Amino acid sequence: MGSDTRLSRHMMRHLAFAALESCGCKVYHIGLVPTPTVGLMVRELGASGGIAITASHNPAEWNAYKFFDEQGSFLSKEQNLRLLEIAQSGDFRRVNYRKLGRIEQIETAIERHVTRVVSQVNRDAIAARRFKVVADCVNGVGAVILPVLFEALGCEYELMYTNVDAEFPRNPEPLPENLTELGERVRARGADIGFAVDPDADRLAIVDEQGRPLGEERTVTLASAAVLERKKGPLVVNLSTTRAMDDVAAAAGVPLYRTPIGEAYVVGKIREVGALIGGEGNGGVIYPAVHCGRDAATGIGLILEALATKGLRISELNAQIPDYKMVKTKFSRGERNVAEILERMRREFADAQLVSEDGVKAVYRDSWVHLRPSGTEPVVRVFAEAPTLSAAQALVERVWQRVINSA
Repeated sequence: MGSDTRLSRHMMRHLAFAALESCGCKVYHIGLVPTPTVGLMVRELGASGGIAITASHNPAEWNAYKFFDEQGSFLSKEQNLRLLEIAQSGDFRRVNYRKLGRIEQIETAIERHVTRVVSQVNRDAIAARRFKVVADCVNGVGAVILPVLFEALGCEYELMYTNVDAEFPRNPEPLPENLTELGERVRARGADIGFAVDPDADRLAIVDEQGRPLGEERTVTLASAAVLERKKGPLVVNLSTTRAMDDVAAAAGVPLYRTPIGEAYVVGKIREVGALIGGEGNGGVIYPAVHCGRDAATGIGLILEALATKGLRISELNAQIPDYKMVKTKFSRGERNVAEILERMRREFADAQLVSEDGVKAVYRDSWVHLRPSGTEPVVRVFAEAPTLSAAQALVERVWQRVINSA
């Protein structure tokens, strides 16, 4: 069990400790760590599962338990539903007071995680470049792992917002509109690159040497291209991830698989097809050689390796991959019937290639639009991507006017 830096972590940790001890479980407590560190340590320690106490990129007042299986991957939707059934029924194991479980503190989780990352990249090439790096930790667990990682990779670094007992200084989601200060610091310091992570350090965003955010879709794209430089293998991303991944796969001559939205689906497909790397367009890089889950530290290592071995600046590396413009939005569905919305979507975009695995995605030669009902809010999410921003916006407007608003 580990947690991010949210102020409610202590309460939630002790609640979980008590519950697990009452069932006779031994609990390895690994402290303040990224969510991927919990998954990695499940396998390192041979545990039956894991719990990360985090609400990822959500505001500070939110918190949650994220559950891992014995392979260190998130439980599937079906497994989570079964877990809730067991909890609500109260039909679970309890033990006599003589057999209560115990807590064991593990102090080496961060070092073991960093060691795994460094073992999978060209550390010597990275160290030889002596990269100047600025990283925004948003007062999250990036402040715990990133200094260890940058030291191991021989980088000169400056960290922003490293108080793990303070509130988040800004909206914690690493989106371009939240990275203005990071961009300014990169320019002021003459840094080679800027990185931003979310509070539990599973998502990664990049700012180039001119202080410009690249956009969260570029993280998995750049990391995948970097890995394919030295080895070939299948790629896996979700249905809403940038079509630039298709370009990366085609250039390398490897297959690209797409899954429904959600890390568990991506990881499942990665394991099924033996994928080399995968992830999600929200800044999530999944590199099974390190850990089969989104991991900002791994993304940093892979991207620095690409810069080092190619002798490029991050803006130059980014320019090697086709750039598309994406619009991500959501609309209240009100009292509208979801099934009717999906059917209208199919009719409106009948001239496109339709994918109905998760909502409805309409795919054209150089653009696409994806509508899917949210599983947690009374909204429908609409993502669109095209060569120009105006074309992507036009697709979203078409969905609103002809699909949602007319339903």
